Amino acid sequence: MKLWGRVMSGFLLLMAAIFAVITFIVPADARLIIGATAILLLAAGLFGVPALVKFFISFTMDEELLANGAAANATITAVTPTRWCYNRYNPILRFRLNVVLDGAAYPVEIKQAIRPDLCATLAPGSNVRVRVDRSDRSKVVIDTREPIRIAQGLP
Repeated sequence: MKLWGRVMSGFLLLMAAIFAVITFIVPADARLIIGATAILLLAAGLFGVPALVKFFISFTMDEELLANGAAANATITAVTPTRWCYNRYNPILRFRLNVVLDGAAYPVEIKQAIRPDLCATLAPGSNVRVRVDRSDRSKVVIDTREPIRIAQGLP
């Protein structure tokens, strides 16, 4: 988990501990609400923040994968918008790719945030360079730093 996720989880767990202690200090009629708040904070710190971090990292162009992943070629077979944006500016698109790694081709579906100026060039039929996780070939990131070969018939 990224550093900011750990900091946020730690903060929520600290708040849960404080509320748990307060639960035993306050009058009986307020214990239920404060105890429930402590439980919700605990759940958010243990499960909610890590889930959100994993969710958003899945389409924010994982820099670690770009730096250490195996280079491969892929052909875009389909592009679908998700109606989500990363940082209110970069649309998140769902790609179906046919990845060729070490002579073997296989299909994969990914979601990735893309700079708006690249959206038109990332069309079905275009050939792109990708980075593939060496231990899990289903984790793929389009390497937008590399040239994109536009599909035939497109400008």
